[in-house]
Amino acid sequence: MPINEIVLRYQTTKCEKAFCEIYEYIYEGGFGIVSTFSRRYKLDELDVESMINEKLLDIATKFDGQGKFKNAVYSAIKFGCIDLARKRTLRDNRTTEVMYEDDDGILNEVYEIIEVAPTTEDDEIKGIKKRDQRQLVTFLLSNANELTLTSASAFIETDSYRKAAKQIGTTDKTVKSRIRNLSKHYDESIYGSYYDYFTAPTVHVG
Repeated sequence: MPINEIVLRYQTTKCEKAFCEIYEYIYEGGFGIVSTFSRRYKLDELDVESMINEKLLDIATKFDGQGKFKNAVYSAIKFGCIDLARKRTLRDNRTTEVMYEDDDGILNEVYEIIEVAPTTEDDEIKGIKKRDQRQLVTFLLSNANELTLTSASAFIETDSYRKAAKQIGTTDKTVKSRIRNLSKHYDESIYGSYYDYFTAPTVHVG
């Protein structure tokens, strides 16, 4: 049975057997997918496996049958890995390790993680806004179709419309158009004014 039909059966019945078939289809009888993505993004395998399972369940529930299911899952995993990597970088930048000496003056391999406070109030505000931006993008992508999800994850990874287009085999104009379409999912009653997400001063022209 084609995977799209299995996904539809799962969405209709929430049958555990159907989800197991989806799980086997993505994992292909092993955990190679976990190793592949953890190596590519230098992430812990347990973190990657947990994230993949969350993405798989989410996509299996929301997939609309347009495009290839595996592509949608892999794009979501790529975006998830990028988010994990950014969180790790943020954590590394905000912590430091301290090694203690014992009574004899010998260094012991005992580490304490100490939270490093932002240097200024402005840095702290920017940090909060950056976090809010990532959460907003995640919310907007949760209802995006496969093509938009693929384009967005490529752009997030490369930070360039041209490089993203080259990576997924399309034009930079197409990538830009797909990402702009995400704004259709923005609901000010839920997310508030989009000006609240800017990290640089912005003049509101009404």
